[in-house]
Amino acid sequence: MKKKVCAVLLGTALTCHVPLVYGAVQDYQAVTEADKEDNKIFQAFSTEDGSGNSVNVAAIQDTVYVAAKNAGIYSKPGESSEKMGDVALGDTLERSAVCDNGWSKVSCEVNESKVIGYIQNQMLSDTDQIQPADKDVEVKSDATVLDYPSRKDGEEVGEVLQLDEVKQTGTVNGVWSRITYQNDDGTEAEGYIPTSCLDLPDAVAEEADTIDKDKDAGTLHESSGEGVFADALEDVDPGVSVENGVQIGTPVAAASDANLQDLGVFKITHYCPCSICCGPYSNGITSTGVTATTNHTIAVDPSVIPYGSKVVINGQVYVAEDCGGAIKKNRIDIYVATHAEGEAKGTYDTEVYLIK
Repeated sequence: MKKKVCAVLLGTALTCHVPLVYGAVQDYQAVTEADKEDNKIFQAFSTEDGSGNSVNVAAIQDTVYVAAKNAGIYSKPGESSEKMGDVALGDTLERSAVCDNGWSKVSCEVNESKVIGYIQNQMLSDTDQIQPADKDVEVKSDATVLDYPSRKDGEEVGEVLQLDEVKQTGTVNGVWSRITYQNDDGTEAEGYIPTSCLDLPDAVAEEADTIDKDKDAGTLHESSGEGVFADALEDVDPGVSVENGVQIGTPVAAASDANLQDLGVFKITHYCPCSICCGPYSNGITSTGVTATTNHTIAVDPSVIPYGSKVVINGQVYVAEDCGGAIKKNRIDIYVATHAEGEAKGTYDTEVYLIK
């Protein structure tokens, strides 16, 4: 299957899902400072963000890739402006300008017509983690098909069974495969499953099977870790250490006299900052912008447990700092240091309490 350049649906109201902070393209400050260092006169202009605020814009010419599950392209650099359509993970965009409010001006071809608009920088990356493939392969073990290559953010869209015939159309860090498959009703669908579930030649299959899951189980990407609740990384709490790029927190037990509210029974799962758990652009940064910390960070459905809430799970205190497309209603994902640790702790149901 030929990789699409851009998937934009014109004239349609679409919902944008924002799973994580990605932040892997040059921003306005980096572009303008680089031009100054090279003694270049950068081309700049100003525009309006759709809410009446003035935005400074600098010219840049580069190719960027969509890093989020899906993201909106808007007529102006702000979500208050008209939404022109959606782009999806892996789509290729040509960037012509970058704004000082965290947006970029991009263009893409749709049905031989050029669409030009603005997209948030956090939805972009300067590298494409999806490598194209075109192979008819057999499924060697049953697998749930997700709409995004991440156990935390991917939502179930179907399933494939052992001996099913599918087409592998792409690979993500060697860990995930994008496939097309047949639904029960005979219609064709697309999604992601672990590459290890496919009966590929040994040289290909070993790439996923030999990943050291005691480390990162995939590729980690740098990010600032600054956001809504972020502290400067150099001012990490003395109770936090860093091992293999992962912030390790000290467990905090709930006080015996804590005022607790019973939230009910929750399904508890575990995740780490790897490309299996968090997708191709995993970087250890939560959806609120802080650096995830073990024994501290949990991913929640913020409509059930608001960000910043402190909850008690099996006597230990955690803070709601992250979310995920698969984390819905009474489910909590606890952040751990390695993929192996998460698998060992498994899945279970338990009472969860809110510290009031």
